[in-house]
Amino acid sequence: MNWFKDIPVFKWDDLDGKTLFIRVEESEGAKIIAGYDPVDGKMYVLAEEFNKGEM
Repeated sequence: MNWFKDIPVFKWDDLDGKTLFIRVEESEGAKIIAGYDPVDGKMYVLAEEFNKGEM
């Protein structure tokens, strides 16, 4: 997935005080939970799960 290169690496403290829009996407054994900050326009991957049996 090439779009991962556009997602910044962050420390949990970077998110302190932010209000994020949360989105959960699930497809073909993969689940990604992302948060979007409308103030600075950044997206953060908060969690990911991959089911090796379905991929």
